[in-house]
Amino acid sequence: MVELLALYLAGLSFFFSGISGVSDNLRQMSGQRFRQALGRLTHRPVMAGLVGVVLGAITQSASVVAFIVSGMVSTGLLPISRALIVLACANIGTALLVFVAASDLHLSILFLIGITGLVLAFKLVKEWKPAVASGMSVGLLFLGLEMMKQAFQPLASSAQFAHVARFFSHWPYAAFLLGMLFRTFVHSSSAIAAIVVTINRGGQLGDFPAAMVIAGLGLGSAAATWMLSGNLRGVPRQIAMYQAMTNGIAGLFIAALLVAERLLNVPLLIAAVHASGASISQRIACTYLALNITVAAVAIAGLRWAPRGLAKLWPPTPEQDLSSPIYIQHDSLNSPETALDLVALEQMRIVRVLGRYIDAARRGDSSDLKVLHAAAIQLGRHISEFLEALLQLPIANDVAARAISFQRKESTLGALEENVFLFSDSLSGLASEALGGLLIESLDTILFSALAALESPGELEIEIFVNMTDDRSGMMEELRNRHGLGQTASAGNISALHYATTLFERNVWLLRQLALWMREDARFSVA
Repeated sequence: MVELLALYLAGLSFFFSGISGVSDNLRQMSGQRFRQALGRLTHRPVMAGLVGVVLGAITQSASVVAFIVSGMVSTGLLPISRALIVLACANIGTALLVFVAASDLHLSILFLIGITGLVLAFKLVKEWKPAVASGMSVGLLFLGLEMMKQAFQPLASSAQFAHVARFFSHWPYAAFLLGMLFRTFVHSSSAIAAIVVTINRGGQLGDFPAAMVIAGLGLGSAAATWMLSGNLRGVPRQIAMYQAMTNGIAGLFIAALLVAERLLNVPLLIAAVHASGASISQRIACTYLALNITVAAVAIAGLRWAPRGLAKLWPPTPEQDLSSPIYIQHDSLNSPETALDLVALEQMRIVRVLGRYIDAARRGDSSDLKVLHAAAIQLGRHISEFLEALLQLPIANDVAARAISFQRKESTLGALEENVFLFSDSLSGLASEALGGLLIESLDTILFSALAALESPGELEIEIFVNMTDDRSGMMEELRNRHGLGQTASAGNISALHYATTLFERNVWLLRQLALWMREDARFSVA
């Protein structure tokens, strides 16, 4: 008994380690190029569904697929309507695991682990390492499932399991609650379905209770998703809640179908599965597949109202609106000549948010600063990835030179955003101090000039911006001496104000780099 317990625990460890490994490696792969490839593949609804099935079969986790499509929706690579199709059909792909549990693929699993493990050990494909590591994680997942099957084989003939089987023969509807509870607290529906397959290999549980356990997974998945998505906002929340609703409806529908078949003696789901000539284990796998096909059907049927209804129920937060590109979409790369004008519009959004930092410091309210800062970093990352993708295209030399120049501008903007954030955070609550208020208003004036030059990049506007960012080190030293920080400020405030003056100088220097870049770009554009 101890050996079987050890075998089961080891198998369980391999199983969940495999799921975690697939998730982690796919996250590494979900960069700009990976998302662009998926964006092209999911251009049509039918292809989006097929991609969802493949992703579900590879990841064995709808939550991993939800993570990928959420990022694609946020970056504009995928509209939410098609993202919901991908996610809905991913549920169908997860049924592969249950069919593997119902089959004997031990030799194939060992080959998969052996080949991918050797490739990783000898570093044969560095570029494709995350993909190969995902393959090995899939192998470990299936190996863990095989080990659990071996551990459960003696259980099927034990007296304890016979008592459980007799209980469910008398109370078959309780099996629905069992499936719902298991899925509420266990991460993977396919894992629970696979375990049911391994336990019921001899058929002691009966077709109806086993099918009711599978139906309960739908409602359990809805409950688990609802509980775990409480801290999500905007698009991720919309996708999670739609997944919860479709799983819940599908679970209740399959349960109603099974109950109607039992009470009315009408041949429906169980009769259809029996007619296929499938084995006991395969019948459970087919029931699980039917559940997930129903999830996909419900999700696709609701696509007409889903995007608008979800946006109304769980609207994106202002921070998510900032972090998502508005102008640079995947299709923007089809016109490299105009793509940089779109990049400039996105970069202007970052400059505008700097004014919100200053407003927060002026009000003494720093509660939103960190959230806005994180969103601005995310937008900056999208811009950088877009510029990298643009430079990988076969573009004209002048466009490539200007794109490289825009990369330099983006680097300057990233440093500027970070420093203005630190400046505002350090002065939050110190606007009433003479020097603090002066620093805030001075930087706000220069930022206003920067935004005016960016919005109307005429020669006069740019020169005014350049002149406003002349070296101010002597003036700053005079300000420090003129305003006696020790007269009215506490020790903590003195330290914050000294730090703010240093950041102010750094911000003016970075703004000057931006001003000089604008002068250079204006001359480049004329030439």
